[in-house]
Amino acid sequence: MAATGPQPGASNHQLWLVPRSGDAGHHLVAEVALRRPDPGLVTYAVPDTLAEVVRPGAMLSVPLGRSAKPTAALCVRVSTQPWDHTRQPVLEAVPGPDWLSPHLVELGLWMGRYYACSAWQSFGAIVPTPARRPRRRKVHLLRLAGPVEPDLLTDRQRALVTALGDQERERNAVLSESGASPAILRTLQRRGVISSRTETEFCRPAPPDPEQFRTSPEDSPEDSFALTTAQQAALDAISGAIDSDAFRVQLLFGVPGSGKTEVYVRAARRVVAQGRQVILLIPEIALTTQLLQRVQRRFERVAVLHSQLTERQRATTLAAIADGVVDVVIGTRSAVFAPCPRLGLLIVDEEQEGSFKNLASPFYHARNVAIKRGQLQGLPVLLGTATPSLETWYNVKHRRHFELLRLDERVPGARLPKAHLVQSADDDTDAGLLSDELRSEIDQTLRSSQQVILLHNRRGYAVYLRCSSCGLPVLCERCGSHYVYHQHDKLLKCHRCGQRRSVPPHCLDDTCRGRLVPGGSAIQRLEEELRRNWPQARLLRLDSDTMRRRADYEAALASFEAGAADIMLGTQMIAKGLDFPRVRLVGVIAADAALALPDFRAGERVFQLIVQVVGRAGRREGESLALVQTEQAPQLIHDARRLDYEAFAERELELRRRMFFPPWSRMVRMVCADSRPQRAREAATQFAEQLTAQAERISAALRVAAPMSCVIPRLREMLRWEVLVCGPRDRSIPQLLSIIAGDKHLRPHVQRFTIDVDPLDLF
Repeated sequence: MAATGPQPGASNHQLWLVPRSGDAGHHLVAEVALRRPDPGLVTYAVPDTLAEVVRPGAMLSVPLGRSAKPTAALCVRVSTQPWDHTRQPVLEAVPGPDWLSPHLVELGLWMGRYYACSAWQSFGAIVPTPARRPRRRKVHLLRLAGPVEPDLLTDRQRALVTALGDQERERNAVLSESGASPAILRTLQRRGVISSRTETEFCRPAPPDPEQFRTSPEDSPEDSFALTTAQQAALDAISGAIDSDAFRVQLLFGVPGSGKTEVYVRAARRVVAQGRQVILLIPEIALTTQLLQRVQRRFERVAVLHSQLTERQRATTLAAIADGVVDVVIGTRSAVFAPCPRLGLLIVDEEQEGSFKNLASPFYHARNVAIKRGQLQGLPVLLGTATPSLETWYNVKHRRHFELLRLDERVPGARLPKAHLVQSADDDTDAGLLSDELRSEIDQTLRSSQQVILLHNRRGYAVYLRCSSCGLPVLCERCGSHYVYHQHDKLLKCHRCGQRRSVPPHCLDDTCRGRLVPGGSAIQRLEEELRRNWPQARLLRLDSDTMRRRADYEAALASFEAGAADIMLGTQMIAKGLDFPRVRLVGVIAADAALALPDFRAGERVFQLIVQVVGRAGRREGESLALVQTEQAPQLIHDARRLDYEAFAERELELRRRMFFPPWSRMVRMVCADSRPQRAREAATQFAEQLTAQAERISAALRVAAPMSCVIPRLREMLRWEVLVCGPRDRSIPQLLSIIAGDKHLRPHVQRFTIDVDPLDLF
């Protein structure tokens, strides 16, 4: 059961706080994160009765305010402190995990400051709900209710009474020892011989089973591979950082197919051989199936952390990691907090991926958190990618603790594809989506019994429906975005908020009632065209509408790898982390479509996507081809076709420098959302004025933009206005955020107010 200390309201509930004569004037203090928007920790006194339970990671109930209202809190630190003032006592404590180390505590405090979130939110990310919620069980206790006349009892009844004795004992233990049945116990209870009561207690977690995390390493063909000169040089540099036990960030920058994964594996083996642990962060479990399988067959003790684990599985996995029975932890962004007691290396694969950014408070970026954790613990951090984020590239050029490691060529036996730009087909309802060149190459590839990968990064059949007479589009009632038409389901779906509706019979304007026509091609329409033109080809479509579970995605990849499909058509989920030796042709449809988005990162995302999908071709010997269909051909498309990242980065960084955009500055996005008309706009306007006044006091370089309606002005039935702040890469932004956190009168009075530090998505 939960341990309980002094209760508020008792007349003497504070007397235990008074130091006894001769006492040194020190007492046990818990620093806790309150389940409130408070940014810092609050201290409470720990009663003697709770001293064994109140530990970092324990869930507490503490009094708050003058009314001493019980409030949930997470214990972060426990220490003995001088008696400088009277502290309120912890009321109740629930045992928690014992792996919240001082390093993780420092990481959580840093997250709260950097990402302007409450301590409860930052530590809630580190100690997830399953770890804070121990299992409970009901305990049925028995005792004798009064004097017993043995002559009035049967033999079995006497045996039960004898087993019970004068003590209060657990029901199951008494029945087992006496051999009596539950029916005999019920009889004695009805006669008033035995009384019972029930209480709840917390189950002590069983020690993790090492066999549960033990894999069966195979003789992998990669073990016999001789590293290229560039791979060996990179591995030597990483090994030096590992052996030095010092913080360093190394960027493994290599073209697709250059063997980055093999460098990861051999660096991790060096760490494991030293008796230490490795964390390998990957963007999404489902999208990196091949990498996951490769790691699991090369290491003996591997744990996988991802969002699809049940609460019990996650709690068990975290306990095993903390007990040291796991050598390699592989997982998505939350795995950056894995409680490794002997951590030796942090690896972030595809560090540029947006999925490393958490989309709810705390809006942390797992790559940045990994770097901070490496700094706090004095560990090397390895970032790997073919298309570094411009923030990382900037740091490599300007930060002394960043180091660039190059892999400029593919591994032996793999050749880069020939890549060409082709004009997109006319996006007319009756015309096909494939250009003549791409049609011809698909024909030739299928005749040669090789495989094709086609990327079209738009879900559904048509991007929108609109009236053929007046042009009125069909918009989502909740957020105002275009509904996307899904022909297979005969539904309209909002990809922004998830709303669905049936297809209207005519224009939504009753004065018009014109015919609705689809506009903007999407992947279902391309699938229809492929089946019409190549009916004998075996086709796989991979998007979030067809791949609903991880198992679906794994089965589709296994089928394609085994040669059971000829064409794989997909959205961005097929663009990275895949290695198929029989792929001769890769095609990118509407490569420039996303450039029209009102986001300064749009060009960077388009460049990264093209490079990644082009890299799926030519993974083995023989010639291969990549065709990039585009209506326009800006320079970044040409750079992507040539896989020339450095030319793109140089030009894009110069453009952002002139605009004072990240990475030359730091950006904070603050969004006011409210369902009441005009409230969000008024609150954002007032907030921007107050923020401007504060910014002027801190630094003339801080820029507070005028409030504006968000690109998606309505989301989940709330109107949204935003205020953007840009500032130099110094202490001015943290100072401003600290003022906002400390002054509750400064925060806008709206239904939802969010602060996103270093935003990736401006929608």
